[in-house]
Amino acid sequence: MPPKRKISKEMLLEHAFKIAKEQGIAGVTSRSVAKSAGCSIQPVFSQFPTMEELRQGTFDYACNIFIKEILLFENQPDFFQQTTKWVIDLAKFQPNLFRLLYLSDGFKGNTFLDVMMNYESNQKIIARMIHSYQLEPDVCKNILLRSCLFLVGIGTMICVNHMDFTHEQVADMMKQTVSDMVQGAKRGAL
Repeated sequence: MPPKRKISKEMLLEHAFKIAKEQGIAGVTSRSVAKSAGCSIQPVFSQFPTMEELRQGTFDYACNIFIKEILLFENQPDFFQQTTKWVIDLAKFQPNLFRLLYLSDGFKGNTFLDVMMNYESNQKIIARMIHSYQLEPDVCKNILLRSCLFLVGIGTMICVNHMDFTHEQVADMMKQTVSDMVQGAKRGAL
């Protein structure tokens, strides 16, 4: 008799992520994950006793994947622009994952700002902004927050309304918006 295959939490999250990508987070259930993993629901329940824990685990798993993908651009001079392009591509080509990341309740009791500022990718963008714009860290955090909210708004329009902005259009809007915020911050500091 062959030994039983060990179903790890990581394996279950890989399957849950795949389901979220194809069907959206609502498609992530104990049964769907078990079916995808080729196991009974018992291993799913042993790792994730509630649906809330399974879906939160899927959200956290997705965030970790996304941060790793974004950090691939960190040594490029256009790190912020590459991150912008990544968000727009997510909205255009993987709308279920865009919804999971930006339009779900995965932040659970935290503010968007608190969660966002803890991501390593955003900390690195802020460090670049401090260096490039010669502004205080809190000012750069505020600029990043406002520019991210603007970008998520554009991404939502693309994802939900199927609007079609090119990368160049979004890059131009983001560049102008950030420039206006930087100039406003510098005028306020005078």
